[in-house]
Amino acid sequence: MIKMVKSLLIAALFMLPVCVYAQQDSIWLKCPLDDAMVVPPPKNIMKFDEPDLCIVLVSIPDTTVKAVITGRVSNVVQNDDGNWDVVFYYRDYYFWYAGLSKALVRRGDNVKTGQPLGYIPIGGKLEFLMYNFETPVDPVKYLDCKKVLKTE
Repeated sequence: MIKMVKSLLIAALFMLPVCVYAQQDSIWLKCPLDDAMVVPPPKNIMKFDEPDLCIVLVSIPDTTVKAVITGRVSNVVQNDDGNWDVVFYYRDYYFWYAGLSKALVRRGDNVKTGQPLGYIPIGGKLEFLMYNFETPVDPVKYLDCKKVLKTE
C-alpha cells in the first residue's frame, strides 16, 4: 500500500509541470467591441490562397475598439484608404486590428485588456486577425464574445 502511494505521488510530481505548462499556453480574449454583428470576411483575390482566418465585426452603437488582452503595441499604420491598422502582441501572439478610423495608441505603448485602441466609423467594419508568431490562428476559438457573435 505504501509503495503504491509513493508511486502515485511520484507520478503526480512529474505530471504537475505538464499541467502547469498547458495552463500557460491557453489564452482567452475579451471581445474588441461590446455590441457588434459578425459579417463574412473579405474574399481573397488569389484563387489558390487559403481564406484569411479573421473575424469581421460591424457595430452601429459601439464604435470604440478595445484591446482583447494586455500587451504591447508593435505597429500603428495609416493605410492608403485613410484607415488605421493597429498591431500589438502578448507573448508569441499578435493581434491585428484593421479598419480603424482613428488610432488612440502609438508604437511601443503598453495596453491593458479593455483599453480603447481606436474607433471605427458608425456601421464600419473591424477586421480582427490573430497570429501565433507568424502562423494565422482562428480568433473565434479564443474570443469571449458570447453576446456579440451574432451573424447577419
